[in-house]
Amino acid sequence: MIWEAGDVCEGAVYDQLVCDEDIEEVSFTLCVFRNCSFQSCRFVDCVFDDCEFIQCNLSLVEFLRPILSDVRFVDSKMVGLDWSRILGFVAATVEGCIMRDNVFMNMNLTKKQFTSCDLSGSTFSNTKLNHTVFDDCDLSQCQFHQTDLRFANFATSRNYFIKAESNRLGKTVFSLPEATSLLANLDIVLE
Repeated sequence: MIWEAGDVCEGAVYDQLVCDEDIEEVSFTLCVFRNCSFQSCRFVDCVFDDCEFIQCNLSLVEFLRPILSDVRFVDSKMVGLDWSRILGFVAATVEGCIMRDNVFMNMNLTKKQFTSCDLSGSTFSNTKLNHTVFDDCDLSQCQFHQTDLRFANFATSRNYFIKAESNRLGKTVFSLPEATSLLANLDIVLE
């Protein structure tokens, strides 16, 4: 076993680590995970504070009550994750990640930033996305339901389909031609 329950790891750098077991009650501070695989692992009651995951495989990871504070995900694969079981999600940044089929439900993601991410097939439900920036993201087949999108920015993203009547919009930033997708669910004829 790589880590035991109760371990406190500070300033460690993990490179090309392959973990295929559950990680429970471990605290990581200022740690860097580079080219690591945690595919299908479970993170149970863990704390990640000011950590980085760079070119890691976190697909199908199961989060059970972890706390993520100032965590940075870069060029990582995170397919099929349910983020709604995270206790705290503070100041996380996500850059260049494959995040297909993720679930963000009943969360506060205010002022978060997703940069150059593939979020296709993901679900945002009953989630606060105020002032959140989706910069150069692929949002094809994403579902937005009962989300608060006030002041969110989609200007450089593509393939989104957002129903205005089931989400809260206000000063939300879109750009043409992608913004025409907002008209798709209306019973109108464009000429």
